[in-house]
Amino acid sequence: MTIESRQQLRQSGSWHNPQVHQATGVIVAQTNTDPDSALLLLIEQAESSGLPVEAMAAAVIAREINFT
Repeated sequence: MTIESRQQLRQSGSWHNPQVHQATGVIVAQTNTDPDSALLLLIEQAESSGLPVEAMAAAVIAREINFT
């Protein structure tokens, strides 16, 4: 993800979605990585699945998707 893409994400409604932040925390715990890398994993998984980031975040929180 480019810096520009990260800035765009942070300006989008997705960035302010509590589920995105919670899912990022879950991914941090599962992968022992930093929050920026965890967010990148979430976004990449959403893009590769063709889902919105919010839907992917909900799936992570529901433990339907595991990054370990």
